[in-house]
Amino acid sequence: MIIGIDIDDTLTFLQRIKIKTAQDYIKRNNLNYKLVKADGNLFSEMFDWPNEVCDKFWFEEADKMLASVKARDYASDTLKRLKEEGNKIVIVTARTKQWHKDPYKLSFDWLIKNNLCFDKLIVGKLDKTQTCIDEKIDCFIDDIPETLTKLQNVGIKTILMKNPHNENQSIYSGKVAKDWKEIYDIISKDIWDSIEKI
Repeated sequence: MIIGIDIDDTLTFLQRIKIKTAQDYIKRNNLNYKLVKADGNLFSEMFDWPNEVCDKFWFEEADKMLASVKARDYASDTLKRLKEEGNKIVIVTARTKQWHKDPYKLSFDWLIKNNLCFDKLIVGKLDKTQTCIDEKIDCFIDDIPETLTKLQNVGIKTILMKNPHNENQSIYSGKVAKDWKEIYDIISKDIWDSIEKI
């Protein structure tokens, strides 16, 4: 089976570090913003930032923030186990040069540092649908309900990684997991009977 996996808020949990990094940035730059939505996903909704502030923050602060965050519990063990069982793992992230100096190196180095097995890394994919089709992905794991709904519409099985920003969503109607142990259980025992392992 070919398993596609997002990085941010899927292999990581960013909420606390995002809030702290943004608050430090606001203080350091003497900006007049405060946290308005702690369970938001985008800085524009969390701090009511306009696009130009978001873009400047991402380019100045995101690489350091994302390089320092740890992988979610059980992610390393789960990916290792999936690889040992003969699955192919393709990491597909929306990280782009618009917000990162070198999104491939940032992502590659972080995956290696956190002992996360993978066969291929693809960066800069804001819309992951065509990439998943091209890579023949059987199952994709992400934190964005809209992304997964698009993938379901083209016949790709999906798992939503539960996060504060997606707990009350209504657009997605597929499998949901709270951690990587649950993801492994879903993949190995639940909905994959019709998918042949590679």
